[in-house]
Amino acid sequence: MSKNQNKKKPENRGENLVDITNEYNENERPQNEFERVLDEAVDKVKAGTKAVINKVKDTDKDLGVEYKKEKTT
Repeated sequence: MSKNQNKKKPENRGENLVDITNEYNENERPQNEFERVLDEAVDKVKAGTKAVINKVKDTDKDLGVEYKKEKTT
């Protein structure tokens, strides 16, 4: 290796990350999609919680069936 190769500065791969992320959010992914994803996650957590409560109240119930039932309501 030559002396110039040893003195090469390491590149900063994260310096443009914010710009790329903002560009992606503005151009590729609509803002309302974030709200939709969040709402979907909240609904899944609520359904799971209700299913676990039903399972605790009645141990004979199937957790998967209870989750599907709560998810559809």
